[in-house]
Amino acid sequence: MVADLDGCREKTDKVQGSRSFDPHRLLLVMLAVFFLFFLVLPCRGETYKEQDYHDSFSTDFFLPYLDYNEKDGIIPGVEWQGSNYTGDHVLSFRGGVGTESGKEQLLAGYTYLGWYPAVGLNLFDKNTYYGDLKDTGYDEDDWRREAGGSLTFSFPLDLYHRIVTGYEISWVDLPDEWERLNGLVLSLVRDTADYYLMEIISGSQVDLTAKYGNEYMGSETTFQSYAGDVRLYTNLALEKLFGAGQRLVPSLRVHGGVKKDDPRLFVLGGENSLRGYDFNEFSGEKLWAASLELRYPFVVIDRTTTAWDLFYFHQLLAVAFVDSGQIWREYNDSKSISGAEVGVGGGVRLQMFLFDKIPFEVGFDVGQSVTDRDRNPKVYLVLRLGA
Repeated sequence: MVADLDGCREKTDKVQGSRSFDPHRLLLVMLAVFFLFFLVLPCRGETYKEQDYHDSFSTDFFLPYLDYNEKDGIIPGVEWQGSNYTGDHVLSFRGGVGTESGKEQLLAGYTYLGWYPAVGLNLFDKNTYYGDLKDTGYDEDDWRREAGGSLTFSFPLDLYHRIVTGYEISWVDLPDEWERLNGLVLSLVRDTADYYLMEIISGSQVDLTAKYGNEYMGSETTFQSYAGDVRLYTNLALEKLFGAGQRLVPSLRVHGGVKKDDPRLFVLGGENSLRGYDFNEFSGEKLWAASLELRYPFVVIDRTTTAWDLFYFHQLLAVAFVDSGQIWREYNDSKSISGAEVGVGGGVRLQMFLFDKIPFEVGFDVGQSVTDRDRNPKVYLVLRLGA
């Protein structure tokens, strides 16, 4: 599914002369283009007329889900979200195992909404692949396993903003060590997103999270972690401007952070952060990354294949993107291990529903690095079943 990449560790021998422009300048252009859409367009923040499937379909039972990355392979699993009739008790579960790696991804949660603040209990057992954790220059098969749980208290400020505090216990298993990391968690969350089917078409999502732990909190080491993720969406209804066409959705994601003495490193590379590069190719304690993406439904299908609605095909989306990012091995390093990398590309998505209920998206992206000319294009399979 994923194209081979010759010399995937060529980052260690990169020559400055192979860069044809300043990547930071491209990032500024990405920001300027998006905010032009967001501030100027008359339809910004407009909720589209179609029904949001999140409101029209209850998930109070088990559903299958699928995901994919080039190291885990296809990740089949199940998910469940349910609540009682009054909505005070909310349960959730998602579990799957990679067909290539055999690594599990398990998340479970319970929230009681009858109090202020709401109280939540979350459990997890998840695995993260690192491209080359020891920076040997070879394609090492390094994984980090993290298992544990957290007790959280959520203070909603209004319908869109909340403050979450909590205490987290985490056991981290690295290739050559096993460490307990206990500490406090503080998150500031904003979510004004409007959905159409499986996609966000307007609004914003912001998550700013800080973690701190030391021996007095039961941790084996003192650590700090600060991370932020900002996502902005708007839409341009072309039929309103030209009398024809569909809705164009630009989105911008900016994320990054800093860690100190925390082995749960940031990762960069692949279909989720920097297309045109290997999956989680870079890892380190300091990161910034940005992605500008355009989505356009160039074919609206709206038909079923059989009388019993096994596959309800909805639309074909065309995708264009620019990704950029940079990562440092240590938080106080003056020189990054990756340099400021930039990838560009595009792809297609087929959106459908199984039995007219379960959302299913399949497609592919093709990404090409523009700052490292020696790299071959990368092809990524996009596979998503479930919410």
